[in-house]
Amino acid sequence: MFDIQLFGRVEVRTRGVRFSGADFGGDRPRHLLALLALRGEVSISELAELLGTGKKSVEADLSVLRTHLEPSVNPRESVILAHRGRLRLDPERVRVDVARFDELIAAAAGRPAERAVKPLTAAAFLATRPLLEDEDEPWAAELRNEYRAKLVMAQHPATEVAVK
Repeated sequence: MFDIQLFGRVEVRTRGVRFSGADFGGDRPRHLLALLALRGEVSISELAELLGTGKKSVEADLSVLRTHLEPSVNPRESVILAHRGRLRLDPERVRVDVARFDELIAAAAGRPAERAVKPLTAAAFLATRPLLEDEDEPWAAELRNEYRAKLVMAQHPATEVAVK
């Protein structure tokens, strides 16, 4: 199982190994992983546009990332799946903290405030550090703002219950 953390520094934990910073083979491979973890299935063209590079560079970065995450694993058996010019992470082998955050926010939605507190508290705990805190790219700042807003909106019902 690959546990991907995007709140705080980008980190991956798998088989007793922790990857962070340059362990992914550079900034662009790390950014590629973060975008796949956040967006789900993404075309190579979309990734090239977001990363400000060409398709060939994305393919090269993908190769570097796979080599660092899973040395000596055939690309067809990689945790990063490719099909018809689109990439995604294998949902059977990957857990992402942001996905869990979104699940908790969704679980709280529509519940009375007193029943929403537990999932909202768990979501707030996951998001104690800013999303992609070490990344200075425009796409990272945009996503950081989006998740900060989700957290603020989610904390509103919990605050009402705490005040009562």
